Amino acid sequence: MVTTTKLDKSNIFLPEYRGRLTEGITYDGRTNKLLWVDIIVGEVHRVDLDSPSSSHEVLKWGSEEESIGAIALTSNPDIVLVCGKYGVAKGDFQHKSIEYFLKYPVTESESKRLRSNDGIIDPWGNLWIGLMNDFPITKAEGVKPEGYLYRINYKDLTVDTMLDKTLIANGLAFSEDGKTLYWTDSLTFTIWKFDYDYKTNSLTNKRSHVNIKNVFPEFESPEPDGLTMTKNEEIFSAVFSTNSVIHVNNQGELLEKFEIPAEKITCVISGGKNNDELYVTTGHIELLDSTATISAEDLQGDLGGFLFKIKLPKSINGQAKNIWGGQV
Repeated sequence: MVTTTKLDKSNIFLPEYRGRLTEGITYDGRTNKLLWVDIIVGEVHRVDLDSPSSSHEVLKWGSEEESIGAIALTSNPDIVLVCGKYGVAKGDFQHKSIEYFLKYPVTESESKRLRSNDGIIDPWGNLWIGLMNDFPITKAEGVKPEGYLYRINYKDLTVDTMLDKTLIANGLAFSEDGKTLYWTDSLTFTIWKFDYDYKTNSLTNKRSHVNIKNVFPEFESPEPDGLTMTKNEEIFSAVFSTNSVIHVNNQGELLEKFEIPAEKITCVISGGKNNDELYVTTGHIELLDSTATISAEDLQGDLGGFLFKIKLPKSINGQAKNIWGGQV
């Protein structure tokens, strides 16, 4: 039986903060800190869960053309990988800096048309990152099948194209043994599943794991977005444009829904010292309108842009985030 839990404004986490397009939420169990990005404004945020309001830190690009699609943990808790518009950078909380160390191997035209979206570190320490059309392109032309899923080797920074002609490369997870990749292409409305061979670095046997249109037949465009996975391969996935986070078992069968008072649900992570909390990022309802007023004091209507916290009845045995294997 599918259960539904309805959240309200009492579930807002860090109520004094509200972003434009919050995403990429990440829990660092080494420090009990929560990190996330605001894609459009190019910011990385970090708070200590023991004292979130007094510990809020922000890294920001110096360029307005920049964005941040994903972040990843490194061996130094104060340094994160920052996946920007053009490549991968080092974000340093101690020095309050972001600096590229790798640019994507794309053409000049692609460099203008594409940006980073979601990414993950695999069990061996390599970075997998999806690219998709940048915001001005999607606004003018819609999303085109021009994206990529890259794997960046931590040893020598070589870049392998794992998938091409993707639409919105999004939430990823590896099984505990590393033999299965779960990957989302949002505009196919599907969380896909592949067999993965580390020795040959190859993806095979692509098949549908969750068809989101079957879960939300009443929605025209229910787009699976960022996700997190448990050690036994249950998935919690944000579903953009549906107000919902879904929880499916390792067979892809729906177990429960969490309904959030925001339409644009973007990402979810498990965390907390007992691994019994979910943290959810959302996008403001007017996220593409640069003139829109985004106020944390406005609690009327759609509450997109806030982060939400869900207290679970027990630990869900969620996967810890893997660490970048390269030097920092």
